Parts: sequence; C-alpha cells; structure tokens
Amino acid sequence: MHRLLALPLLIAVSMGAKLPGDVPIPTEAPRHTQTLGDNIPASGTRQAPASPAITAPKADETALAHCEAELRKLGSVFEREEPVRGEDGCGIDAPYRVDQIVPGVSLFPASQLRCATALALARWTGTVVVPLTEALPGDVALTRINHGSTYICRRRNNAASGKMSEHTIGNAIDVTGFEFSGRDPIAVSPRTGDGTVEEAFQRAVRGAACLHFTTVIGPGANAGHANHLHLDVIKRKRGYRLCE
Repeated sequence: MHRLLALPLLIAVSMGAKLPGDVPIPTEAPRHTQTLGDNIPASGTRQAPASPAITAPKADETALAHCEAELRKLGSVFEREEPVRGEDGCGIDAPYRVDQIVPGVSLFPASQLRCATALALARWTGTVVVPLTEALPGDVALTRINHGSTYICRRRNNAASGKMSEHTIGNAIDVTGFEFSGRDPIAVSPRTGDGTVEEAFQRAVRGAACLHFTTVIGPGANAGHANHLHLDVIKRKRGYRLCE
C-alpha cells in the first residue's frame, strides 16, 4: 500500500515538480478493537460476561388486595412491610412478614415474601401439611414450620456467578423442618430407604408441594438441597413445574 501511494510522488519529482515542505505520511488504517464494555479488552482476551440480573414483578395493588383477602380466609396472620431493594434486580416492592401461616402454625424465623409466595405456602400448609400431620401416630398437631431463608440477595446455589435466585425477589422459601405438639420435630434430611414414618411424612409433603409451587427441590436432587425443601413460584412457559 505504501508503494502505491508513493509512486505518484516519485513521478512528480522526476519531472521537476517541487513538493511542499511538509508531506503527510500515509499510515495503515486502524484495526477495529472492542472495548472492555464489550467483554473483550484490547489484548483480545475474552472476559466472562456479566451475570444476568433478575426482574422483580411490580406490585399490583388490586392483586395484592385479593391475595391478602385469600390469606385471611386461610387464617394467616401477616404484615405488609416497606419495600426492600438490592443489587442486580434484588428486591420486593411489597414484602410480607408471615407470623402465622394457618391457625396454630407459626413460621420461624421472620420472613420476607411476596404475597403470592405466602399464599402458596398457606395453601400447602393448610391442605397438605396439616392433614398429613393428623395421619402421624398419636395425638399430634403441627405447630411450626422452620425455614432457612426467604428473601435474600444471592445467586442460585450461592454461586459466584450465574442466574439470580428466586429468593432475590421474594418468590422462594427454604423449608428446613416441622415442629409439632405430641411428638419430636421432623427435620428435612436425606431419608431415602429409612423405612420410617418420618420418611413417609417428608415424601408426602414434598410430593404434594408441587401442586402449590412451581419449583420443588429437596434432598437427593443435589448436595445443595440435602437439608431443606426449596419451594418457589417462578412462572415458566406453558406452566411447566420442576419437581425434584
């Protein structure tokens, strides 16, 4: 390219033409480089893309009023709290603290859930967990459901990168165990093959949970869910439910 550009100058000099004192020197066209914002620095080494954020559903006051009415019908005792906010889309416009899920059954520790999640929990407790408790030997009543987390701003499985968890928008609860009057607590744990009434109870409440939640993951699915039932209300295409 340099030779082609210099050829007319040589011809002009040979014919006696005078050249200006300052002659621009041709340079190569700059190569296209992407910036760090494109995840490719000037060196050409590709960087990992930024982890995707999550979008929290906007609060719909009409829907919330209906949800609250349904919770009251089920005997739930709850309180709407101030909005919570976090990074990468974390937060709940209208978080709810549920103190009593259904009559006589508390939720421990304190919770921050979307109303839709609280309603799914109340329906599961009232129509599944309480009746199955009555099937346990002896005079037994469900008194409390324990959980490991409700709202928390983190990624799935506490990973350093990847998709945000449904916990980040109040869609999920991790149930760790059940407490009763009339018998010892039942903690969620790997029980496959135990052949005990505790295994039967855990299998039953877990299996029926997928009628009320769109995701149910527990012991045996992976190591991260060995000691709790992850329950959430994520919406998927065609109403798909994940039951593991």
